[in-house]
This record gives sequence, structure tokens and C-alpha cells, in this order.
Amino acid sequence: MKGIQKQVSRRNFMRLMGIGTVGVAAAACAVPAATPATQKSEEKPAEQSPTTAPAAAGKTTIEMWMWETEPRWKTLEASAKLDEKFPNLTFKWTALPFDQLHQKALTSMASGMAEGLPAIVRSYMGYYRSFVNTKGLADVTDMVKPSEKDILPGFYQGLLVDGKMYGVPDDTGVTLLGYRWDIFEKAGLPSEPDKVADMLKTYDDLISTGQTIEKATGAKLFNMLPDGGFFTPLSLQDTTGNFDAEGNVIMDSPAHVEVANTVKKLWDSGLTTNFDQAPQMWQAYKDGKIAAMMWPNWTDFIIIDAAPETKGQWRVTKLPAIKAGGKRAHTDDGCWLAIPDIHPAETKQIAFEVAKYMKLTTEATVAHMKTFQGAFVSFIPGLEAMAEEPSPMLDKEFVYKTFLKAAQDEQILPWYRTSAFFSDSETAASEAMFKILKDGAPIDATLKTAAESIRQKQKDKGIM
Repeated sequence: MKGIQKQVSRRNFMRLMGIGTVGVAAAACAVPAATPATQKSEEKPAEQSPTTAPAAAGKTTIEMWMWETEPRWKTLEASAKLDEKFPNLTFKWTALPFDQLHQKALTSMASGMAEGLPAIVRSYMGYYRSFVNTKGLADVTDMVKPSEKDILPGFYQGLLVDGKMYGVPDDTGVTLLGYRWDIFEKAGLPSEPDKVADMLKTYDDLISTGQTIEKATGAKLFNMLPDGGFFTPLSLQDTTGNFDAEGNVIMDSPAHVEVANTVKKLWDSGLTTNFDQAPQMWQAYKDGKIAAMMWPNWTDFIIIDAAPETKGQWRVTKLPAIKAGGKRAHTDDGCWLAIPDIHPAETKQIAFEVAKYMKLTTEATVAHMKTFQGAFVSFIPGLEAMAEEPSPMLDKEFVYKTFLKAAQDEQILPWYRTSAFFSDSETAASEAMFKILKDGAPIDATLKTAAESIRQKQKDKGIM
């Protein structure tokens, strides 16, 4: 786990869950997979040009930075009918490597330099508080507030800092439990989602069921590495992650201790495989040797590339609860649109209107989801409009309908990225869990040491 956490956490999540990085580029808010085929187009350096400038036929150019390819965004531009909505604008989509994009944007905003900075920056939620701390973001509260009822509550709340919003809600995610229904049936168990959910009310129930499956079929329950990959997703069921709304560290709370105990039970159960290489892990899924996985809504678009032989053998249901009565779904990674405050009022107003249309209208959000496979916007009417869109991998289930309903039924919590030390906290938590799982370190004390290391960073830097 060491040395990896500076990457976007969705990529880490896929690796740590055993999902692997195959098809990461398909997930709309993920770092593109580092393959020769994608690097050339994904890592095209930004041209240093004014954010808005006169264009042909009197049009104004508006630029957005992102890490996906320019052709993909040109496709979105056409399908979302941006040219019809904004006939006086020309859109420039500048693709930058993920790390470079954030470093350039943070440096420019902190220094107050407008030159070369675009009108809009697409960013990963893990950087949200770092951007806010630059004091270089436009306040978009008044722009987004009228759409509050149409935005998934957890994601909306996750963007609030002292009651203000500095980012336009974009892509998000919801995680449920994916399982091989055919393996469940071979073990003599229920296989319909509602019946499976009723059978797996808690993780203790899941372990018991896993024992039944292994005895009957030889299949293990999960692929699981000892570096904390299960700690973050399980903690998000009943907490807001490593921080509260004010940026205080909570990763050593009683709820987090309970999560660590649950993860250790899974690790100690003997019901997990421990493949750290994607090909071997996917082969085990193809061979029916692993029965389940944590299933973020974008997962079927990954499995269609990694294990297409399992098409139709997967269903999803609610996660087991950490404790009886606890939440049984959780929020996942997300993106947001940043509008630099340094630009002239006219430029910012154009950026406001474009961002509002792209992320807070049904037409544009549906176009986004159809362009970027696996995307799951935070705009509820867009998700509802995709309700009957078939899944490429799941059996008789619809991703957008199923995951939206779970998010609403469970009233999933926000994942607060309210500290500039978000990535550091993920690293600290993962290293703590490695010590707990591999070395038998005491849970309470080990989590407390990890939490104190982040509190000390906040104290030393004088920022949350």
C-alpha cells in the first residue's frame, strides 16, 4: 500500500477490492489506466492560452481541464447539444495527466495567477478541501442551491464547507454487494436479491453464508488484500469516512474500531483469496472460485472487459450491516467542477452557465452517462431518466434504478473530503490495517496512532 495512496482512490479501491485496474478508463471519474494506448492521448499537455478569447465568427472560447481524452469530450459536446445551448461559445477540452492537472490548478489558484488557468477544472473529490484552502474558488452556493432537491443528499452535503459550496456536483458512486447467483444456488441458498439481502443482514451472517458456500462448492467469499482495502468502504456505511464535516479526524472513533474488527473477522475467516495480480484474480472469478465482491455501480463496465464469461451470472443486493440496523449501502468516489474565482465576472458567469447546464440538467447528465460508461451522476432526474438502461453484466437488474433506490432507501451518508490531508489519512488507515491484519497489532491503539498522525499534520500546517 505504501507509495500508492497519492493516486486517485477509486483506482486504489478497484485494486484493493480485487477488482483490478482493467477498464479503469471506462469509469468516468477514474484516473486513466497507464497503458501505452491511453497515455499518448490522455496526457496531452495543456496549451497556455487565455481562458476566454475571441474565436471565429465572434464566438468566445471556454476551456475546461480534465484527464479523459479530448475526443470523448467532443462526443459529449455533440450528444449534450452544447453548441445549440451555447451558440456563441466554442468549447476547448484540454486533457492533462491527473496529477499534473491538480498540481497546476492548485498552484495557479493559490498564487492568484489567472494566466493559463481555464474557466472550469474537473477535479476528483479527494482534492476538494485543498482547492477550497487556496481561497481561489468561486462560491457557487447560489447557483447550485435551487437544485438541491435534485442532487443526491450525501453528495450535496459533502461539498459544503461552513455552509458554502465551492464546487458544482458532478459524478458520484454507490456501492452494493455483488454476488454470483449461480454459486449461491449450487450451495442450496436463495439467489434472488431481496432474499439474499434478508439472509445477509450483517457481516456475521455473510461469514456464516460464506462457510456454507465454501463447504458446498469450494468457492471463497472475497478476494481481499491485507492493506486496508475493505476498511474505507465498510467505514462509509455508518460514518463519513476519516473526517467529519468540519475536517476533524474521526478514523479512531468507536464506529471505526467496529469496522476494523469486522474487517479482521473477514480476514481471519479463511474465506478470502489473496490474489494481488488482476489476471489470476479474474481467472478465479471466471472459474467460479470466488462468489462475491464489493460492487460499485461502475463495476459491470469493468467486468465486461475483465471477465465477460461471467455475464448474466451476477446480481447485486444491499450490503450486510456492520451492526444490526446499520446502513447497507455507501457512497463512493466522485468528481466536481471547480470555477476559479480569479477570472473576470463575465468569464465566471459563462462558466457558471455551462457548468449548470452540463451537471444540473437531465439532457446533459444523461448524455454524460451514455458517453462515459459507468458514470453515475449526482443529479437525480438524470439517474431516473436512465432507469431502464440495461446492465451489460447483471442478471435482470438495472444499474441506475437499483443503485439510486439503494442510495435513497439507505439515506447514504456523505463521504467528507473536508481535509487537505485526505490522501495522507487514506495511507495512514491502510498502513494501520496492514499492521492489524498481518502483525496482529491492537485495533484501538493502532487506529489512534494513525489518527493522531493526521491531527499532527493539521496542527503543524495550521489547516484542516
